[in-house]
Amino acid sequence: GIEHFDDHILEINGRAHRSKEIARAYAYAREIGFPQINIDLIAGMVEETEDKWKEAVAKALALQPDSLTVYQMEVPYNTGIYQQMKAQGKLVAPVADWETKRRWVDYAFREFEKVGYAVNSTSTVVRDASKVKFLYREGLFSGADLLSVGVASFGHINGVHYQNQADFDPYLAKVNAGELPIFRAYPTTPDERYIREFMLMLKLGANSRSQFKAKFGTDPLEQFAVPLALLQDWGCLTVDGDRIVLTRDALLQVDRLLMEFFKPEHRPTKNA
Repeated sequence: GIEHFDDHILEINGRAHRSKEIARAYAYAREIGFPQINIDLIAGMVEETEDKWKEAVAKALALQPDSLTVYQMEVPYNTGIYQQMKAQGKLVAPVADWETKRRWVDYAFREFEKVGYAVNSTSTVVRDASKVKFLYREGLFSGADLLSVGVASFGHINGVHYQNQADFDPYLAKVNAGELPIFRAYPTTPDERYIREFMLMLKLGANSRSQFKAKFGTDPLEQFAVPLALLQDWGCLTVDGDRIVLTRDALLQVDRLLMEFFKPEHRPTKNA
């Protein structure tokens, strides 16, 4: 959770730590022998600049982490930045635009690739793919059960998506009463589970047609003929035998492209 190394950017974006704590925490984690350490950066934070971003990438590279995750800055409705925007009547978040954020993520990826790291998802590079494992991510993406623990956390059990109580008091009341603190749930259909898994696994950059056919009964090229053909026409993906592969440019904006796989009733409306 480093996010950035510049103390001013950390402060203005409401982060709880500063650069000295980053150095101390990272050194301690290495000292006690964690077998795998990932560090996060966020591209496009408030008051980010080209030079500051390049400096942050250089400092991250100097730490030689086992993996680096780079997120593109977003401003959800429940953040302090959004509340400040709302109070000021602003409609656009004071962060870098999407084109800039994608370019900055690509810059970070390429700098790490120069010294032997490999891109293995829309947001991650790894130093040694044979040693670095993302068991949580790969399990979650491929439909594994996930038990949620904590306020507002999301879970997935036997095809049912659910979320715990979003506020502390009702969450605690349920737990103290010996009840599951579930706030809402959505049981998915087999078709929705196919869509969900295909979209999530595509965030890793490529999907295996045979694996999906074995699990769900149909070839993705048939199941998703229209959106896959559309992405091919856009130059966003290729089909190489068993593999459906995203281009680098598509990988950097995969969340936007994945909406093409949504069911009509799940697509955002113009007024949303």
